[in-house]
Amino acid sequence: MKSSFETPGVTGAMKPAMKNLFGQVRLAALALVVIALQGCGIIYKTTGDVLISYGGNEMVPYLLTYDDVAMGCATGEALTPLLMSFEAVGSNPDRLAPLVFTVAASCTEALATEQELRYSRALKDGNVNEAQDARALQKRYLRVTAQRYHTAYQRVTAQYGEADNGKCPRLRKDFDELVWMVGQIAGVQAVLNDGASDASLGIPRDIAAKVERGAACLDNEKWWGVPNGTRAALWSILPMFAPEGADPWKEMDRSVRMGFEQGVRLPSALAAIAAHSVGDEQRVRRSIREFANNNNNLDPNYAMLDALAEFLITGVSDRMWTEATGRRTPFNALGTFWDDARSSQPDFDIDDLL
Repeated sequence: MKSSFETPGVTGAMKPAMKNLFGQVRLAALALVVIALQGCGIIYKTTGDVLISYGGNEMVPYLLTYDDVAMGCATGEALTPLLMSFEAVGSNPDRLAPLVFTVAASCTEALATEQELRYSRALKDGNVNEAQDARALQKRYLRVTAQRYHTAYQRVTAQYGEADNGKCPRLRKDFDELVWMVGQIAGVQAVLNDGASDASLGIPRDIAAKVERGAACLDNEKWWGVPNGTRAALWSILPMFAPEGADPWKEMDRSVRMGFEQGVRLPSALAAIAAHSVGDEQRVRRSIREFANNNNNLDPNYAMLDALAEFLITGVSDRMWTEATGRRTPFNALGTFWDDARSSQPDFDIDDLL
């Protein structure tokens, strides 16, 4: 009696062949599914690689021509999660990550500065509750700022390694040198901001020593005096890192002059921050005045870096003005101070009251 499950027209000799064919079809179908799933991963990785390549070759150079720090800040905060997500599918964003994390840090750094100024005003007015609230919020923003800067530094070391025992990483292109330089500055900023937030993240302090060595791997003249300016700033704040016989302020002055001559005033901002950190008010004032008086012939290809320098030095000026007068630097008056010799102009502009 023929089984009801037997296929009509299929002899017993053909049954093994048919089973083998069905098995092959099933395997082929399974392979197609696997290939399709892998295809998604390949597409995602390719997209990530293209995005990273485009970012380094086109987006970053274009963004560097902007002098709008808020635009850079928004770009950093918006693009960083997208960029970093491609790491999960095999792309390597470490060459771009230091840049986007650093500009993203400028967002929270600006917020922290605003709370610091609010704290100073409240303290001056005797409003204890307002001052305490401002200080608490300031430290929250400082913590996030330190974290972003620290991530930028970590990504640099992940990509290039660290400078140690006189050995520098291999920086093949100008773009690699730029990323390395930004990463060294980010390392210093991470330590400073973490310290200002009561070391809430516990960022290792030995980063400062590593940055001092790392900055020496760059051509100081090629990069507007920033490498030696960074090293000299560290020497002034942490004298134990200075080579024997080194004069941090003379070295910093040379770097500042170089930055002015080449149209990128970042060394001047570093000098002001260093002088403010050690309480040298006369040097701070001189740095701010010189910065404001050297605003011509700026390099349009690196307008964003100069704008970041202005953002940093304006923050120092605003702190000084607010502590002394209860208000920040007047509009369009960077480089002036509240106790400058009075001119024949009125004591105040009526527009300031509107």
